[in-house]
Amino acid sequence: MRAQAKNAATTPIPVQLSEPEFDAFIFPHLSMPKRGPKCKLGYHRLFNLILWVLYTGMQWKCLPLPQDAHGKPALHYTNVYKAFAKWSNDGSLQQAFMASVAHLSAEKKLDLSVLHGDGTNTVAKKGAMGLATRATSTRRARRSSP
Repeated sequence: MRAQAKNAATTPIPVQLSEPEFDAFIFPHLSMPKRGPKCKLGYHRLFNLILWVLYTGMQWKCLPLPQDAHGKPALHYTNVYKAFAKWSNDGSLQQAFMASVAHLSAEKKLDLSVLHGDGTNTVAKKGAMGLATRATSTRRARRSSP
């Protein structure tokens, strides 16, 4: 999982963060549980596992998890996904992103001369709204609709 970039200036997406970077830029914005057990692995390593999945695009179940002393995975991949889902849903990741942009802007390191837009599209089938009925077949749907 250690994928270090050869030149940090040419790597647009951080593959992993060091612990001081995580503590300074990300950890203050993440929501933490008020009670219950803390993460066995540490939130820094958990966040790096999330970054690895987002960077590679691999499935959560294929995530190479660190192992404990007995050779068993230290945590289940669903724990990593649940942490990602929680932070994503409650806005923690968005807050961390906005804070990082504000930090780069304050340090005069934010270059807005080149912006890259995402050009992906989601194609919808024609007439898909008309097919959203309770009937299982199109034939019955036409007959039962008013």
